[in-house]
Amino acid sequence: MSASRLDDLRMVDPILTTIAQEYTNDIFIRDSLFPNVKVSKLKGKVPVFNKESFITRETLRGTRAKSNRINPGEFDLVAFETKERDVEMSIDYLEEEETAEFLNYETKVTKQLIDILSLGKEKEAADLAQDTSLYASDMKRAILIGEAFDDYSITTLDPLTYIRAGMDTIRSKIAKFPNTMVMGITSYRALINHPKILARVKNSGVNKLNAAFLSELLEIPNISVGTGVYSNDGNTFADIWNDNIILAYVDSNDAAKRSEYNPSYGYTFQREGKPEVDTYFENGGKLRIIRNTDNYGIKVTAQDAAYIISNTNHLT
Repeated sequence: MSASRLDDLRMVDPILTTIAQEYTNDIFIRDSLFPNVKVSKLKGKVPVFNKESFITRETLRGTRAKSNRINPGEFDLVAFETKERDVEMSIDYLEEEETAEFLNYETKVTKQLIDILSLGKEKEAADLAQDTSLYASDMKRAILIGEAFDDYSITTLDPLTYIRAGMDTIRSKIAKFPNTMVMGITSYRALINHPKILARVKNSGVNKLNAAFLSELLEIPNISVGTGVYSNDGNTFADIWNDNIILAYVDSNDAAKRSEYNPSYGYTFQREGKPEVDTYFENGGKLRIIRNTDNYGIKVTAQDAAYIISNTNHLT
């Protein structure tokens, strides 16, 4: 069958596409650091965070005097590019005949395809955010053995001191405190079981230490814990988010008000209309193929808006 003929038989499935665009996997936290913004082109450029708004200027104007004109600020631009990812699964027509509620079966297949692409998306974001080589020397802190967050025998250590130092560093760079903290599950467990932090729980009257309490304690509105895992061989699993803590200022606007022109550590540049689910036939119509296609690019747009505390644990 020719490619053009196959294209003629390809059909975008509106029901399954809606499922793909609305379905989310609760264990993934990629959008905490890289929220979606819709773009209509494969490539583009966006301005990075501009600090000129914080410069003090002479604004007093005397009677009949000229206005205090300033030259337009020169924006540094960062380029983004979206790329297509897809995955598909075949269904034999005999399977259709044996399935009473075939739409439910299609939905299950579609969600499985979505999870496959979402896993790749999560891993890509985590690898980018946890790459310490991308951070300036003053925007990162690697924890040494004698500072390990999970070594509770170090009675002088208070992990919150390191976190607050990172918060202050971000503010010194962009004039805003971070509004987001992302960490791996091992770092999270080290924090919620740390004697210094547990002591604060006892004094506060709170019954349980969790992410909500950490949020209130640190005055960071959005705290997310990465619990997702991946496998290269289908047998052994590894954490997507390692023993790292990432502090960041992220665009927290609702999707309708979000824009790549807002100050933010990063974005997921999501092509409009994607993800999309389409179907086509093979083997003389005996195999129906369900295919999920996504198109996006994950990009850091303001590296100074993030600080990483890496290698927090040394015992676990």
